[in-house]
Amino acid sequence: MSSSLRIIPLGGLGEIGMNCMVLEYEDEILIVDCGLLFSDLSHFGVEFVIPDFTYLRERKDKVKAIIATHGHEDHIGAIPFLLKAGISPPIHASNFTTLMLRERLKEYGLEDRVTLRPFKPGESFSFKHFKVKTVSVNHSIVDAAALIIDTPVGKIIHTGDFKIDPTPFFGQTIDLQAFGKAGDDGVLLLMSDSTNVERHEHTISESVIYQKFEQLFAAAQGLTVVSMFASNVARMAQVLEIAEKAGKRVALAGRSMEQNVRLGAEVGYIKNAANVLIRLEDIDAYPRDKVIVLSTGSQGEYRSALIRIANGEHGQIKLQEGDLVLMSSKFIPGNEKAIGRMINSLFKQGAEVLYEAVHDIHTSGHATRPELQQMIELTRPKFFLPIHGEYRHMVHHAKLARETKVAAENVLVATNGAVLELTKDSFRLVEQMEEPRVLVEGREGNEMSRLVLKDRRQIGEKGIVFSLMVRNIETRRIISGPEIITRGLAHEDREGFLIEEAKKICMKKLAAYENDLRRTGEPQMDIQEEIRIELRRFFFANTGKKPVVLPMILDL
Repeated sequence: MSSSLRIIPLGGLGEIGMNCMVLEYEDEILIVDCGLLFSDLSHFGVEFVIPDFTYLRERKDKVKAIIATHGHEDHIGAIPFLLKAGISPPIHASNFTTLMLRERLKEYGLEDRVTLRPFKPGESFSFKHFKVKTVSVNHSIVDAAALIIDTPVGKIIHTGDFKIDPTPFFGQTIDLQAFGKAGDDGVLLLMSDSTNVERHEHTISESVIYQKFEQLFAAAQGLTVVSMFASNVARMAQVLEIAEKAGKRVALAGRSMEQNVRLGAEVGYIKNAANVLIRLEDIDAYPRDKVIVLSTGSQGEYRSALIRIANGEHGQIKLQEGDLVLMSSKFIPGNEKAIGRMINSLFKQGAEVLYEAVHDIHTSGHATRPELQQMIELTRPKFFLPIHGEYRHMVHHAKLARETKVAAENVLVATNGAVLELTKDSFRLVEQMEEPRVLVEGREGNEMSRLVLKDRRQIGEKGIVFSLMVRNIETRRIISGPEIITRGLAHEDREGFLIEEAKKICMKKLAAYENDLRRTGEPQMDIQEEIRIELRRFFFANTGKKPVVLPMILDL
């Protein structure tokens, strides 16, 4: 019998997003989370990035369950693609996470392909080799859970995304007693969220944000726009409750905002929506200072509600002097430039804009350094693996674990594709697979090869040149052309000169081609390849770029 547990991160280590952890013992595999990573290559057609499921596909009969710690896209967004890959075990998730999964699967027509098994935090469920206890934690989405898992080699803990909030707006506080009891019983391995390890102050409680909103809404002189993650149902409920107290009305801008308010009401977290919600097209029927708009687009996403408001392109919402925009969300790394441009545009519309750099109107859903230290002290693990963070976050978290009396040789920093082996006495890297990720094109999820991405990047950065000619299929002589078309290559003032010179180059090559044809009856050169090489050389000499050159011959 095997005496080791395999732990394989397919995503989430060394990056923010695409969280996916595989636990494998003998003939059984559990998958903890299966998320996606929103791409910064969207301008090349890459919508998002998902884990490479090859390892799981080759062992699909061993996969017994997916366990979702919470409903954020970076934890559940890749599940439809896992199902498409032919891997469809039951999915265990909390009530609200189950509803979000249901909506996600409907989008892909997959709702009948899998069994959803809701749990309440605190419940347990068992498999052949694993017993999983779910533990309530606080996060920026309701119904988040950590997992305490009994395995044949010992007890392991996967914290999911968490923070320690003594006064959450919704639900229970984090069940620190459960973690303490696990520590008393003996924890072999702790895998803990690393995202906010660089922050040294305790996270602000949701109750503080509630008070801030009360003050800002009461002082509002015009329209108030609140932008946040659409998954933050607790924050939405806060806005709706305060609005009702203040005699104000709330309109929703963004499809995901509308969906999640509906789901929040379905599970009972949002109770007063009917009392305060109005249609977006009706906001002008109310005094401007009596209206709050809940909007998507806090990350400056292309065509989101807030970006259209900022650009003056929204059909119902036009900002003016005296209006207030509250950006109640964290700037996700990589989005800073897009968010900065959007904030500038909001100011140009005349609004006052409050965001994390100038005002505390958001609290993170991730534990900071003192909270992470408290988790380590409660659980007292023998081995430690930092997860959920960029590489520097994991390095800092590993250092914190060593400072918190985890033996230095028992702390491991791994990356995606690592095959880790855990026994009662050891925790080590046994293999490093190639980084397991798949680029996804469009919302339908078509896989994009790296070669296609390379071509798109080259076209986007260096431009493209078409050389068009018509040839008599019987005589093999060129009867029309060349026509030169360029895109993304040079300023229009210079384009005409370049095209004319490019035609001259093509004509010289065509003259040599015609000579071969007359002399031998058969062309001796590959005219398309000759033109491609000469045009690329010409444009590089004149523009400093090596464009993609496509000589095209139509045979008639």
